[in-house]
Amino acid sequence: MLFNSYLFLFAFLPVALVGYELVSKVNRKAVVVWLGLCSLAFYAWWQPSLLLILVGSITLNYLAAELIVRYGANRAVARRWLYVAIACNLLLLGYYKYLVPSLNAVSQMAGLHQHWGDIVLPLGISFFTLTQVAFLIDLYKGSAEQQGLSSYVLFVTFFPHLIAGPILHHREMMPQFQKERFGVNQEDFAVGLTWFVMGLGKKVLIADTLAMTANPIFQASTRLPIGMAWLGALAFTLQLYFDFSGYSDMALGLARMFSIDLPLNFNSPSKAASMIEVWQRWHMTLGHYIFTYVYSPVQKRVLHRRYQRLGWAMARQERTKPVVFLSVVALPLMFTMFLAGVWHGAGLHFMIFGLLHGFYLSVNHGWRQFRRTTTPGAAAVDRFLRLLRPGVRHVAAIGVTFLCNVVSLVFFRSDSLMRALEMLGAMVGLNGTAPHGAFLNAGAIGVPVVADAVKQVLAGLFIVWALPNTQQILTRFRPSLERGAWNQSDVPTIFRWAPTTAWAIGVGGLLFVCLVYLRALSTFLYFQF
Repeated sequence: MLFNSYLFLFAFLPVALVGYELVSKVNRKAVVVWLGLCSLAFYAWWQPSLLLILVGSITLNYLAAELIVRYGANRAVARRWLYVAIACNLLLLGYYKYLVPSLNAVSQMAGLHQHWGDIVLPLGISFFTLTQVAFLIDLYKGSAEQQGLSSYVLFVTFFPHLIAGPILHHREMMPQFQKERFGVNQEDFAVGLTWFVMGLGKKVLIADTLAMTANPIFQASTRLPIGMAWLGALAFTLQLYFDFSGYSDMALGLARMFSIDLPLNFNSPSKAASMIEVWQRWHMTLGHYIFTYVYSPVQKRVLHRRYQRLGWAMARQERTKPVVFLSVVALPLMFTMFLAGVWHGAGLHFMIFGLLHGFYLSVNHGWRQFRRTTTPGAAAVDRFLRLLRPGVRHVAAIGVTFLCNVVSLVFFRSDSLMRALEMLGAMVGLNGTAPHGAFLNAGAIGVPVVADAVKQVLAGLFIVWALPNTQQILTRFRPSLERGAWNQSDVPTIFRWAPTTAWAIGVGGLLFVCLVYLRALSTFLYFQF
């Protein structure tokens, strides 16, 4: 079931809200059970048979949690059950997400032309798997507590996040499920509905429009001129931006209707002035997850071995050396981001996407660490940057970061590594630079009038760079768990939402326009992950 569908808007959501209002008169546990049942029904609507996988995953991990708690005093036994549970989770994820695509890729590279068929990927399998693995790890460490079955089911399946995130953490969600609930809160519902409608507008009116340009260009069988290639790359970058931003807004808005705050997952990443900042703003819960459960343990292991070999004082002194930076920072980053790329899907293009971001982050960290060293090159660049005004440096940093991200997303969007390389080749002019008039009407590729597509891309860039985001618009009403992301005192008053007649008319008009364009349904890009 899609958030951007008549079925969800006029059937599922009203029933869920009315039921929530009614069962809140009973007790807290009734509310938890009702929301859990609604979430399971939401998931089962797409393909009921796949509900067995979700329920099976929940059952496996809940039993593993019970065993970890039972043998908590015996760390060796508890650790063994933790490893067994993690292995089972990874096997389930690997079978559905990677086995058949990997076999098909190997067959194609070997020239065997053997197609191993296709497996229907359960929606949201990465999200509900990672959520549960993190809970088990924290349970083993003693930083989490075992929950009742109904609370655990709701924690894993809560329908706003179930399909495409955010990845939930027990520390943020479990306390909210323990609160007594007394039905629909008027303020929370108004804030949540406004947030949801703004996200719906991003998806239906902006992302889906940009897809009409991006999709045919990336799927074109003809050799693209440089202008068309850049138009496609920018259109997809903005499509993904508004698609994921729209879903995140809708998810957090829906949760707020039920007086539940989800963690923020998207915070204007195109305004980031470095790749480090990008991963603090883009898919924020995934970034937090991989750096907490992958990068930090790997880096600590590397540092521990170095400290054992050289001693604490000597190891700290050597951390300023490039070769030590490579082993302690760069290689763990490359490994972590490689896994992040593989998480998005099987295929060399996803691996390159992850490794490219690992390279970006390594360069970014290296620049921060070595820019003020006595190395002639670094010192010269640093002196040049100091000549520029701070505002100019900031704008330039945003532009360079954005272009680096555009290049990486070519791998993300392409169907294969070869297609990504062909696209990048076109973007640097290997296919020639046809005059603009040669593709004003690109009917052969399937793009609408290119002049209109260019206007749409420029409008999208204006929105992401010049306007406040949705949590800034809702800043007066604390729209998420991350205070620093929404507490923006510099947002102009005209952009701050308030429960007024003017805002009600504006949001109602936006909803009406969205409903008109819902006739052409489209899934969210992150549903495939």
